[in-house]
Amino acid sequence: MEIALHLGAHLTDDSQLRDCLLANSDMLAAQGIVVPRARAFQSLLNDAADHIASGHGAPGAFDRLLASVEAPDDTRRLVLSAQRLLSRLPDAMDGTRFYPGAKRRLAALRHIFAGQEVEIFLAIRNPASFVPAYLGTGRAQAQGEVDAHASGTDLRWSQLIEEIRTVWPEARLTLWCDEDTPFIWHRVLRLVAGHSPAQEFEHSFNWFDTVLVEGASQKLAAYLEASPPIDEAHRQKVIAVFLDKFCDDQKLDIDVSVTGWDDAHVDLLTELYEADTARIAAMDGVTLIQP
Repeated sequence: MEIALHLGAHLTDDSQLRDCLLANSDMLAAQGIVVPRARAFQSLLNDAADHIASGHGAPGAFDRLLASVEAPDDTRRLVLSAQRLLSRLPDAMDGTRFYPGAKRRLAALRHIFAGQEVEIFLAIRNPASFVPAYLGTGRAQAQGEVDAHASGTDLRWSQLIEEIRTVWPEARLTLWCDEDTPFIWHRVLRLVAGHSPAQEFEHSFNWFDTVLVEGASQKLAAYLEASPPIDEAHRQKVIAVFLDKFCDDQKLDIDVSVTGWDDAHVDLLTELYEADTARIAAMDGVTLIQP
């Protein structure tokens, strides 16, 4: 069976991807694709992974998973989208590393899905915005961990990606930058779902409510429905025009005051992130979706 694991990262998706796929569950089910709600599998997988990581077995975990999500016998692809499969939000960063506990969790998940065809999906985000957003969640326990190392200059997504490739080398790994999401959103949906591109997703333009002024996402959807793009490049050009005209800057603003950084430091982190992204793009076994 194909297993698509969408593991976040935290503060990149806010369940938009899973919600869109769930809204199209009937269409996907007709193609043998099952997209369960997180509550149907998250606790089961987390408990099983914790047992394995602590040295105890979790026999039958995959069968229990299939039963919990009520996957039909003819299921060809199971899409599991939940950020907490990799870690809780407070453990997503320790100030110098992203997901410092990833190795044990990934090894446990690999054990659970042994024999299945697994593809891992992950969005990454510029530390210049990730760290302030993380600190802004009000998680006091996490905040205390990070404040002592709040410069962000040691944070590298490539370190996490290398760990994934080392721990789970047979799993395919598909990534994208959160900042590119407006231009690649529909491609991401199709790739995670693994469905035929012949049919568009309903409610797929809801994501644009997170970056556009009120009502603009409906205008964008109506425009593309009336004038279907001839290819992906054409779609991106249309989206770029709408972003330029209807972007809601208040929705994109990140309050960095919690970090005490100045503009020069933000620029430095962005440069480091761009270099790190280029390194990731060159890694074997990694697909980076780009506009």
